[in-house]
Amino acid sequence: MSRVDVYIIVEGQTEQTFVRDILAPMLGEKGVFVHAAVLGKPGHKGGGVRFGRAKNDIGKFLKQRSDTYVSTMFDYYGIAADWPGRPDIRGGDTAVQKADKMEKEMLIAIEKDSPHTNVKKRFIPYIAMHEFEALLFSDTDILAKKIDVEPAAVAHILNECGEPEEIDDNSQTAPSKRLQTLCPRNYRKITMGKTISEAIGIPTMREKCPHFNEWLNKLESLAKN
Repeated sequence: MSRVDVYIIVEGQTEQTFVRDILAPMLGEKGVFVHAAVLGKPGHKGGGVRFGRAKNDIGKFLKQRSDTYVSTMFDYYGIAADWPGRPDIRGGDTAVQKADKMEKEMLIAIEKDSPHTNVKKRFIPYIAMHEFEALLFSDTDILAKKIDVEPAAVAHILNECGEPEEIDDNSQTAPSKRLQTLCPRNYRKITMGKTISEAIGIPTMREKCPHFNEWLNKLESLAKN
């Protein structure tokens, strides 16, 4: 099995912790070694991501070494209007359709901005739908236990939305906002994101979140190729 290195540019510390502590051990066993890099300058806390800043970081990693891959983990929620593919989103689009439109346009934009870096092969865009915290809704019982609320309160959200990645991006009802409403005093974004992710496990997240699973399939296939 050959070693493959992937630099994942993430939105903030929550995603950085998830990639480093949850994804990296699992993917490392398959020969894919992922390294999380927080977008922008040191101290950036995420939110309101603009494509210009993301484009610069993606291009920088593509140009550093020709034998590595570059991916992203940005939340759809709160993403700036200048993002490639964002104007193409329609009200009836599913989470997967939204992500597909944006990721395809991201690939085109990065290929144009960073020619001669083999973008089509080396760049694997990923937009989390609609937010990293959606993954935590993959097991309602575990989530309810970890944040100390009744399971029915969490189950009601999934019954309303259908599946974790369909929990929307409204400023009051995005996944993180739902968690803050459920446990306004107890939810600590970075530490609990890791704790709940570990308890649920990647296999369950993959089963319940098809777009997340598709991304991991692409990363795993790098070692096979």
